[in-house]
Amino acid sequence: MKKIVVLLFLMTISAGVFSQGDFDNTFYLRFGYSKPTAKYLGEDDKDFWDDADFKRNGIHFELGQIFIFNSLAMADGLRLGLNADYLSLYYHRVNRENSKRNIVLFGSKIGPSLSYSPVDKLVFDTYFKLNPVWISTFIYTSTSTGDEFFLGVMGIGYSAGINVRYSILMVGFEFNKSWNKFQHYDSEASEFDGDYIGNRSDGNKDASPTPSFNITIGLAF
Repeated sequence: MKKIVVLLFLMTISAGVFSQGDFDNTFYLRFGYSKPTAKYLGEDDKDFWDDADFKRNGIHFELGQIFIFNSLAMADGLRLGLNADYLSLYYHRVNRENSKRNIVLFGSKIGPSLSYSPVDKLVFDTYFKLNPVWISTFIYTSTSTGDEFFLGVMGIGYSAGINVRYSILMVGFEFNKSWNKFQHYDSEASEFDGDYIGNRSDGNKDASPTPSFNITIGLAF
């Protein structure tokens, strides 16, 4: 994980050095709706998710920047860049009548982007980003067991999506998935005593998947 942190830092610094020219670098902040998928936390039982009282929803906030490599020879209106999210925050609720799951994912993202501007002030950005999750928390509440707290550190994931920018307005569509190892905290013993065990339907036995679809709106400067 230390190597990933160093790589993210070097990529961001180098982007600031080499990004100059006819496309402006863009700083943005955005927020919106985040929908956990049916594979969330490794659950793959169709009847489990089809229960009428099950609710999956959440919110998403990001603060980041797009660095453009104008020095690379490309077609008019088309530019390669680097998209870095300094802060990426997800809050998800997966609730039903007798149990509630509240998950918070705090991380960053970085990866290549491709920007296309067909007319003045209108830009389309597509991207694929690595998503290190620095801290994740999971609170499970049940009418039978009460509250249980889980904490994860140094998860990893990815995201892919598209932005549509016009002047300072920005709309985004994205799929994001990360894997986080949640460790259970025993409040009575004041210690971490085990991991959250889900169905692990995607084959990852060490971490729980947290995939979601996201729709965001924001401002780009």
